[in-house]
Amino acid sequence: MVVSEAQSEPAVTVLVSSGPEGISRLQQMTEGLIEDGVLNLVVDLTDAEFLVSRALGQILTTAIRLRSRGGDMAIAGAKGSVAAAALAVGVGAMVQFHETAE
Repeated sequence: MVVSEAQSEPAVTVLVSSGPEGISRLQQMTEGLIEDGVLNLVVDLTDAEFLVSRALGQILTTAIRLRSRGGDMAIAGAKGSVAAAALAVGVGAMVQFHETAE
């Protein structure tokens, strides 16, 4: 998983999925970013081919933690079975979905 900083106000951190190993590192990465003070996070799933239930749970947990600190979270690039899985478990009610991370 690659982490990149987007230049906007307020600051937004973009977490880019880089294959199955990236999704499995989602919990570690999001917890580290929150500990580092990140408040606004976009998880870019453009290259994700699937999401395991643990990743979906982590997305929801991260969104709740960010909001409790005055931040927010969004998902970018989710399509096909990835978007369907996320929406089926209610992620769409907690997290905004966008076509791209821009």
